[in-house]
Amino acid sequence: MTSDVRLVRWTAVGVGVALGVIIPAFLSDFLRTLAADAAIAGLIVLSLVVLTGLVGQISFCQYSFAAIGAFTVGSLVAGHHWDFWLALVVGVVFAAVVGVLVGFVALRLSGLFLAILTIGVALFFDRFVLAAGNWNSFSGGLSSWRPGRPSFFGIGLHGEYAFYLFAFGVLLAACLLVWNLRIGKTGRVLRAVRESEVAASTVGLNLTAWKLTAFGISAALAGVAGALAAVRVGSVSAGSYDFLHSISIAAIAIVFGAGSIASAPAGGIFLIFGREALIDWTSFSTQWFDLIIGAGLIFQLVYAPDGAVVDVERRIMRRLRPPVHRPPVNEQTAADEVPAKAG
Repeated sequence: MTSDVRLVRWTAVGVGVALGVIIPAFLSDFLRTLAADAAIAGLIVLSLVVLTGLVGQISFCQYSFAAIGAFTVGSLVAGHHWDFWLALVVGVVFAAVVGVLVGFVALRLSGLFLAILTIGVALFFDRFVLAAGNWNSFSGGLSSWRPGRPSFFGIGLHGEYAFYLFAFGVLLAACLLVWNLRIGKTGRVLRAVRESEVAASTVGLNLTAWKLTAFGISAALAGVAGALAAVRVGSVSAGSYDFLHSISIAAIAIVFGAGSIASAPAGGIFLIFGREALIDWTSFSTQWFDLIIGAGLIFQLVYAPDGAVVDVERRIMRRLRPPVHRPPVNEQTAADEVPAKAG
């Protein structure tokens, strides 16, 4: 990467972070709430960037991992009066462990069979784990857990702008973590696994360990998102983490491009503000938003197979790279050299 390209990329990141901090300061509390939801949704998209973008594995149960974080925080904070930060750690570890277990079952699966497996996991959570009457000590039964918002280094997160900044900071920290994974040895190994598992195993890479690591990190990020959502809303209910939410987030990750970290904030913004704009600006119901995502998915697969954000990044980088100047070739000299080479 040339210095000019690197400068443009980091300038874009700096401008994006600055706008993410400044713009919500002038918004209403309602829009700040949506901004916090967008940051949380961005975390779940980022979890698919790790799993799909780095390893090439698909998952339709990311909201099930988010539910683990949310309901763990809800049950421990509201039900057992634990400190939020301790409950957060337990919820994230729990989500990561479940992610590793799912990854262990999925080790020899790919494509359609892996998709079916993750759908089965999502439906298992919908129909059993989170169903009222089955595991009420975790799901809360017919009543929702109501965890309160915590404080961060003595600063209360009860205000909408304060909580948004906290959620935005968590998203930035997670993006930095994934970026470090991507450019380091871990990222190179995971990309090798994605490109060719046979070649990766031939050079001595432990496919089992690396795949389980990716599933664990992905599930942990989704668990963080669920924990934040639990205290942002102040209520944890099963309907917010059903299978359809996982389908929507997977479609958005694919449309924007699971190969780019920038797809996480972009996808979160589109999911939350796009749905709200559809309600406010038109008389359509939110069901039309799913139709828009489906149409966008078809358009993306035809015109930008790697995703909209990835396609835009490539176009920008192509313009920034200096053209390659080749020395002019004398046509007569080239014609004279051809027979010589042939002989």
